Amino acid sequence: MKAGARAATTDLLRGFGRIPRRCSIPGLALLTLLLALALAGPAAAAPKKDKFAAYPAPELGPGVQAGPKPHLMLMHGGSFLYDDPEFAETTQEAARKAGFIPHFVTYPLGDMPAAVLAVRAEAKRLRQKLGGAAMVYAYGSSAGGTLAALLSGDGLVGGAAAKAPVSNLVSWEWPLGAYGPKYWERVQLDLSSRYRLSPVRRPAKEPLLLVHGIDDQVVPISQSEAYANKFRKVHLWEVLGGHHAERSQPEVLQRTLIWLAEIAEAQAQGIISP
Repeated sequence: MKAGARAATTDLLRGFGRIPRRCSIPGLALLTLLLALALAGPAAAAPKKDKFAAYPAPELGPGVQAGPKPHLMLMHGGSFLYDDPEFAETTQEAARKAGFIPHFVTYPLGDMPAAVLAVRAEAKRLRQKLGGAAMVYAYGSSAGGTLAALLSGDGLVGGAAAKAPVSNLVSWEWPLGAYGPKYWERVQLDLSSRYRLSPVRRPAKEPLLLVHGIDDQVVPISQSEAYANKFRKVHLWEVLGGHHAERSQPEVLQRTLIWLAEIAEAQAQGIISP
Protein backbone atom coordinates (compact mmCIF):
# COMPACT_ATOMS: atom_id res chain seq x y z
CA MET A 1 0.00 0.00 0.00
CA LYS A 2 1.28 3.46 -0.85
CA ALA A 3 2.22 5.58 2.15
CA GLY A 4 0.11 8.47 0.86
CA ALA A 5 -3.01 6.34 0.59
CA ARG A 6 -2.45 4.93 4.06
CA ALA A 7 -2.03 8.39 5.55
CA ALA A 8 -5.08 9.70 3.70
CA THR A 9 -7.25 6.85 4.93
CA THR A 10 -5.98 7.23 8.50
CA ASP A 11 -6.83 10.93 8.43
CA LEU A 12 -10.23 10.15 6.92
CA LEU A 13 -11.21 7.64 9.58
CA ARG A 14 -10.00 9.98 12.31
CA GLY A 15 -12.08 12.75 10.76
CA PHE A 16 -15.31 10.75 11.06
CA GLY A 17 -15.15 11.36 14.78
CA ARG A 18 -15.50 15.10 14.24
CA ILE A 19 -18.76 15.19 12.31
CA PRO A 20 -20.70 18.39 12.98
CA ARG A 21 -23.57 18.12 15.45
CA ARG A 22 -26.99 17.27 13.94
CA CYS A 23 -25.29 15.97 10.81
CA SER A 24 -28.14 15.10 8.42
CA ILE A 25 -27.97 12.66 5.51
CA PRO A 26 -25.89 14.92 3.24
CA GLY A 27 -23.22 14.77 5.96
CA LEU A 28 -22.86 11.03 5.49
CA ALA A 29 -22.76 11.53 1.74
CA LEU A 30 -19.81 13.88 2.23
CA LEU A 31 -18.05 11.28 4.36
CA THR A 32 -18.53 8.64 1.65
CA LEU A 33 -17.14 11.06 -0.93
CA LEU A 34 -14.07 11.61 1.22
CA LEU A 35 -13.57 7.87 1.53
CA ALA A 36 -13.75 7.52 -2.25
CA LEU A 37 -11.03 10.17 -2.58
CA ALA A 38 -8.86 8.27 -0.13
CA LEU A 39 -9.28 5.06 -2.12
CA ALA A 40 -8.16 6.85 -5.29
CA GLY A 41 -4.83 7.92 -3.84
CA PRO A 42 -3.37 10.83 -1.86
CA ALA A 43 -6.15 12.97 -0.49
CA ALA A 44 -7.00 16.28 -2.09
CA ALA A 45 -7.98 19.24 0.04
CA ALA A 46 -11.28 18.52 1.73
CA PRO A 47 -14.17 20.84 0.88
CA LYS A 48 -15.15 23.31 3.54
CA LYS A 49 -17.78 21.87 5.89
CA ASP A 50 -20.81 24.10 5.96
CA LYS A 51 -24.05 23.39 7.76
CA PHE A 52 -25.61 20.48 5.96
CA ALA A 53 -28.84 20.97 4.07
CA ALA A 54 -32.08 19.24 4.97
CA TYR A 55 -33.57 16.37 2.97
CA PRO A 56 -33.44 15.18 0.23
CA ALA A 57 -29.82 14.05 0.23
CA PRO A 58 -27.49 13.62 -2.74
CA GLU A 59 -27.16 10.13 -4.18
CA LEU A 60 -24.40 7.95 -2.79
CA GLY A 61 -22.26 5.37 -4.53
CA PRO A 62 -23.52 1.80 -5.00
CA GLY A 63 -21.46 0.33 -2.16
CA VAL A 64 -19.37 -2.77 -2.84
CA GLN A 65 -18.19 -2.69 -6.45
CA ALA A 66 -16.55 -5.97 -7.41
CA GLY A 67 -15.18 -9.26 -6.14
CA PRO A 68 -16.76 -11.60 -3.58
CA LYS A 69 -19.57 -9.97 -1.65
CA PRO A 70 -18.99 -9.46 2.08
CA HIS A 71 -21.48 -10.89 4.54
CA LEU A 72 -23.47 -8.75 6.96
CA MET A 73 -24.73 -9.98 10.31
CA LEU A 74 -28.07 -8.32 11.17
CA MET A 75 -29.14 -8.15 14.82
CA HIS A 76 -32.52 -6.85 15.99
CA GLY A 77 -33.37 -4.70 18.98
CA GLY A 78 -35.86 -5.32 21.78
CA SER A 79 -34.08 -4.50 25.05
CA PHE A 80 -32.58 -8.02 25.11
CA LEU A 81 -36.09 -9.23 26.01
CA TYR A 82 -38.11 -9.22 22.78
CA ASP A 83 -37.87 -9.89 19.08
CA ASP A 84 -38.49 -7.15 16.51
CA PRO A 85 -40.68 -8.59 13.73
CA GLU A 86 -40.09 -5.59 11.44
CA PHE A 87 -36.30 -5.66 11.60
CA ALA A 88 -35.50 -8.50 9.19
CA GLU A 89 -37.86 -7.23 6.50
CA THR A 90 -36.52 -3.67 6.58
CA THR A 91 -32.81 -4.49 6.80
CA GLN A 92 -32.21 -7.47 4.53
CA GLU A 93 -33.16 -5.69 1.29
CA ALA A 94 -31.13 -2.61 2.29
CA ALA A 95 -28.15 -4.88 2.94
CA ARG A 96 -28.44 -6.44 -0.52
CA LYS A 97 -28.68 -3.02 -2.17
CA ALA A 98 -25.46 -1.97 -0.43
CA GLY A 99 -23.67 -5.06 -1.77
CA PHE A 100 -23.79 -7.41 1.23
CA ILE A 101 -25.05 -10.94 1.67
CA PRO A 102 -27.33 -10.57 4.71
CA HIS A 103 -27.43 -12.97 7.66
CA PHE A 104 -30.27 -12.41 10.11
CA VAL A 105 -28.93 -13.52 13.48
CA THR A 106 -31.21 -14.85 16.21
CA TYR A 107 -29.90 -14.74 19.75
CA PRO A 108 -31.21 -15.79 23.19
CA LEU A 109 -33.70 -13.38 24.75
CA GLY A 110 -33.78 -12.65 28.45
CA ASP A 111 -30.08 -13.43 28.80
CA MET A 112 -27.67 -10.80 27.49
CA PRO A 113 -24.45 -12.71 28.31
CA ALA A 114 -25.80 -15.67 26.34
CA ALA A 115 -26.75 -13.32 23.48
CA VAL A 116 -23.18 -12.02 23.36
CA LEU A 117 -21.81 -15.56 23.24
CA ALA A 118 -24.24 -16.48 20.45
CA VAL A 119 -23.34 -13.60 18.14
CA ARG A 120 -19.63 -14.11 18.80
CA ALA A 121 -19.98 -17.76 17.84
CA GLU A 122 -21.81 -16.82 14.63
CA ALA A 123 -19.14 -14.25 13.73
CA LYS A 124 -16.39 -16.82 14.28
CA ARG A 125 -18.30 -19.40 12.22
CA LEU A 126 -18.68 -17.00 9.29
CA ARG A 127 -15.03 -15.90 9.53
CA GLN A 128 -13.83 -19.49 9.40
CA LYS A 129 -16.12 -20.28 6.48
CA LEU A 130 -15.29 -17.14 4.47
CA GLY A 131 -11.63 -16.67 5.28
CA GLY A 132 -11.34 -13.83 7.78
CA ALA A 133 -12.87 -10.77 9.37
CA ALA A 134 -12.57 -8.75 6.15
CA MET A 135 -15.52 -10.70 4.74
CA VAL A 136 -17.81 -10.34 7.77
CA TYR A 137 -19.49 -7.15 9.04
CA ALA A 138 -22.30 -6.35 11.47
CA TYR A 139 -25.28 -4.05 11.79
CA GLY A 140 -27.65 -3.89 14.73
CA SER A 141 -30.36 -1.68 16.14
CA SER A 142 -30.69 -0.71 19.81
CA ALA A 143 -29.87 -3.91 21.77
CA GLY A 144 -28.67 -5.43 18.51
CA GLY A 145 -26.51 -2.35 18.02
CA THR A 146 -24.85 -3.07 21.35
CA LEU A 147 -24.04 -6.58 20.10
CA ALA A 148 -22.69 -5.19 16.80
CA ALA A 149 -20.50 -2.73 18.71
CA LEU A 150 -19.08 -5.53 20.85
CA LEU A 151 -18.23 -7.60 17.75
CA SER A 152 -16.48 -4.66 16.10
CA GLY A 153 -14.70 -3.68 19.28
CA ASP A 154 -13.33 -7.18 19.76
CA GLY A 155 -12.20 -7.41 16.12
CA LEU A 156 -14.50 -10.32 15.28
CA VAL A 157 -15.87 -8.43 12.26
CA GLY A 158 -14.17 -6.07 9.84
CA GLY A 159 -16.39 -3.19 10.92
CA ALA A 160 -19.90 -2.44 12.12
CA ALA A 161 -22.70 0.09 12.25
CA ALA A 162 -24.97 0.43 15.25
CA LYS A 163 -28.22 2.37 15.42
CA ALA A 164 -28.85 3.84 18.90
CA PRO A 165 -26.85 1.20 20.77
CA VAL A 166 -26.64 1.00 24.54
CA SER A 167 -22.92 1.61 24.90
CA ASN A 168 -22.95 2.09 28.68
CA LEU A 169 -25.07 -0.51 30.46
CA VAL A 170 -24.11 0.89 33.86
CA SER A 171 -25.68 4.32 33.34
CA TRP A 172 -28.70 3.23 31.20
CA GLU A 173 -31.80 4.03 33.28
CA TRP A 174 -34.67 3.83 30.75
CA PRO A 175 -35.43 0.08 31.13
CA LEU A 176 -36.03 0.42 34.87
CA GLY A 177 -38.96 2.72 34.14
CA ALA A 178 -40.17 0.71 31.15
CA TYR A 179 -39.85 -2.81 32.55
CA GLY A 180 -39.54 -2.32 36.29
CA PRO A 181 -36.74 -2.47 38.88
CA LYS A 182 -36.08 -6.17 38.19
CA TYR A 183 -35.01 -5.50 34.58
CA TRP A 184 -31.33 -6.29 35.09
CA GLU A 185 -32.24 -9.61 36.69
CA ARG A 186 -34.53 -10.39 33.75
CA VAL A 187 -31.61 -10.06 31.31
CA GLN A 188 -29.14 -11.86 33.63
CA LEU A 189 -26.87 -8.88 34.25
CA ASP A 190 -25.40 -8.00 37.62
CA LEU A 191 -23.38 -4.81 38.06
CA SER A 192 -20.04 -6.43 37.24
CA SER A 193 -21.48 -7.89 34.02
CA ARG A 194 -22.88 -4.51 33.05
CA TYR A 195 -19.40 -3.04 33.37
CA ARG A 196 -17.79 -5.93 31.51
CA LEU A 197 -20.23 -5.91 28.58
CA SER A 198 -20.53 -2.15 28.06
CA PRO A 199 -18.93 -1.36 24.67
CA VAL A 200 -17.62 1.98 25.93
CA ARG A 201 -15.54 0.14 28.54
CA ARG A 202 -14.05 -2.35 26.07
CA PRO A 203 -11.56 -2.16 23.16
CA ALA A 204 -12.53 -0.56 19.83
CA LYS A 205 -10.45 -2.44 17.26
CA GLU A 206 -12.42 -1.95 14.02
CA PRO A 207 -14.35 0.95 12.43
CA LEU A 208 -17.76 1.52 13.98
CA LEU A 209 -20.42 4.01 12.91
CA LEU A 210 -22.97 5.04 15.55
CA VAL A 211 -26.25 6.38 14.15
CA HIS A 212 -28.31 8.16 16.77
CA GLY A 213 -31.47 10.26 16.73
CA ILE A 214 -31.05 13.61 18.44
CA ASP A 215 -34.42 13.22 20.19
CA ASP A 216 -33.91 9.63 21.37
CA GLN A 217 -35.72 9.13 24.70
CA VAL A 218 -34.80 5.44 25.07
CA VAL A 219 -31.01 5.55 24.77
CA PRO A 220 -29.68 9.08 25.40
CA ILE A 221 -27.53 10.39 22.59
CA SER A 222 -25.00 11.37 25.25
CA GLN A 223 -24.02 7.69 25.39
CA SER A 224 -22.97 7.69 21.74
CA GLU A 225 -21.26 11.06 22.12
CA ALA A 226 -19.12 9.74 24.98
CA TYR A 227 -18.35 6.54 23.05
CA ALA A 228 -17.26 8.38 19.90
CA ASN A 229 -15.19 10.87 21.89
CA LYS A 230 -13.29 8.06 23.59
CA PHE A 231 -12.19 6.02 20.57
CA ARG A 232 -10.62 7.10 17.28
CA LYS A 233 -12.32 4.31 15.32
CA VAL A 234 -15.81 5.03 16.66
CA HIS A 235 -17.69 7.67 14.66
CA LEU A 236 -21.02 9.33 15.39
CA TRP A 237 -23.67 10.37 12.88
CA GLU A 238 -26.46 12.34 14.53
CA VAL A 239 -29.77 12.23 12.66
CA LEU A 240 -33.16 13.86 13.06
CA GLY A 241 -35.73 11.91 15.04
CA GLY A 242 -35.90 9.59 18.01
CA HIS A 243 -35.07 5.98 18.82
CA HIS A 244 -36.63 4.61 15.60
CA ALA A 245 -35.48 7.40 13.28
CA GLU A 246 -34.59 4.96 10.50
CA ARG A 247 -38.20 3.75 10.23
CA SER A 248 -39.57 7.17 9.32
CA GLN A 249 -36.48 7.90 7.20
CA PRO A 250 -35.49 4.68 5.35
CA GLU A 251 -32.64 6.49 3.63
CA VAL A 252 -30.86 6.65 6.99
CA LEU A 253 -30.49 2.86 7.01
CA GLN A 254 -29.44 2.68 3.36
CA ARG A 255 -26.74 5.31 3.75
CA THR A 256 -25.53 3.70 6.95
CA LEU A 257 -25.02 0.38 5.18
CA ILE A 258 -23.34 2.06 2.22
CA TRP A 259 -20.85 3.62 4.65
CA LEU A 260 -20.13 0.15 5.97
CA ALA A 261 -19.86 -1.20 2.42
CA GLU A 262 -17.25 1.45 1.62
CA ILE A 263 -15.24 0.29 4.64
CA ALA A 264 -15.50 -3.27 3.30
CA GLU A 265 -14.31 -2.10 -0.12
CA ALA A 266 -11.33 -0.27 1.39
CA GLN A 267 -10.34 -3.36 3.34
CA ALA A 268 -10.73 -5.58 0.27
CA GLN A 269 -8.39 -3.28 -1.67
CA GLY A 270 -5.83 -3.22 1.15
CA ILE A 271 -6.26 0.50 1.82
CA ILE A 272 -7.09 -0.25 5.45
CA SER A 273 -6.55 -3.51 7.30
CA PRO A 274 -9.19 -5.35 9.34
